[in-house]
Amino acid sequence: MNFLKAFIREFAIPIASALVVIAFAIQAFKIPSGSMEDTLFEGDFLLGLKFVYGISIPFSHSKIPVSEPDVGEVVIFRYPGEPEYPDYDIKRYAHIANALMFGNFFWDRQAPNGSPKLIHYADGPKDYIKRCVAKSGQKVAVKEGRLFLDGVENPMGGLGKYTERNRGSSPRDYIKEIKVPEPGETISFDSLSVHDLWWIRSLMIQEMPDSLVEFNISLTRDELELQDWVFDDFRAPIEYHKYQLFNAIINKNKIIPQGLNYGDTITGKLDLNFFRKMVRTGFLPRHNPNMPQKSLFGSRLVGYDAFDGSQLEDLKANVEFENARLDPDVPKLELKWQILVNGNPVYKYTVKDRVYFMMGDNRDNSLDSRYWGFVSARNIKAKAFIIYYSLEKNSQVELLKPWTWIYLPKDIRWSRIARIIPLI
Repeated sequence: MNFLKAFIREFAIPIASALVVIAFAIQAFKIPSGSMEDTLFEGDFLLGLKFVYGISIPFSHSKIPVSEPDVGEVVIFRYPGEPEYPDYDIKRYAHIANALMFGNFFWDRQAPNGSPKLIHYADGPKDYIKRCVAKSGQKVAVKEGRLFLDGVENPMGGLGKYTERNRGSSPRDYIKEIKVPEPGETISFDSLSVHDLWWIRSLMIQEMPDSLVEFNISLTRDELELQDWVFDDFRAPIEYHKYQLFNAIINKNKIIPQGLNYGDTITGKLDLNFFRKMVRTGFLPRHNPNMPQKSLFGSRLVGYDAFDGSQLEDLKANVEFENARLDPDVPKLELKWQILVNGNPVYKYTVKDRVYFMMGDNRDNSLDSRYWGFVSARNIKAKAFIIYYSLEKNSQVELLKPWTWIYLPKDIRWSRIARIIPLI
């Protein structure tokens, strides 16, 4: 009995307390890239305060509201470009544990015979960290890489440290003025562009985790759908965030990418089905579920590649290019788009909660809301608070390899430790 009391006092209670703190109070986060420089550097380790923005209600998707992110705050949130649950199926998969650096584990309630029931979502769902630059009700725009908030230029975060000389029509350089949706606002789809609707689809996925939200595109001529259409001369600019489109053209045409630079245009054949497949759910499995995968504890490994919706603007531009080459008496191609919820078409959506627009401080070198749209309050996780540890970008130190710890004294950025993350 004395042993049991000692075990509970010395081990069980501290562990349970730590789990409660991790679940409801504090989130640890490591900066994986330079998108927030010079505020946060790759290799910074920081703590975020979860309870500032709301306290999670166990076994639900809801929070007890406390406050909301304000413009200028650095926020940790779940990346909206990939599924929260494996295969986008919350009814099939039950979340077991967040293993921090080892990813998340789920239980497959409908695993086929011979397939592991334990699922290892090794690299997700990812958390991102950016600065909130606009919230519900405000208007945001980007012109030549400069941020405008409610019509006034705002230097929040500045431009990129390694700014490209050429400026184009990419989201990095140009976003037309848009109003960040407000709770209770009903958005009609009939007047939205394909890109704008893609952003609303992303918001719906965040706010409707129990529903299957799909995006459907079709190409028609005289109301007849062209199922297997191939563009003979599909044109696309070479931009970092459009790697899927870039690679699809290269692979389809067996192009050897030599002498190509950022901003150049690549041309070749491309199937419309490339877009159909990619946009249906917005992310594709990285691993074949029918092939054995080596993962922790004999689990099945899952991971996903997200689709960048700005590539839909390239699709639209190429349809217009095809129509411009047709004789006047030849029927035009028409690109159509639609959102399905649980297999049924919908034509409007009422926003459920507050919405935010996030950008990196290293503005020209950050994938953020300009590319994948709004962040719902439901995806907000914590307010970035303090840097508790920092390692040089190319440090040889690895936590699981004790023999590398000899490099710690020279690789630690001592001046960054205990630095409070500033509000702009």
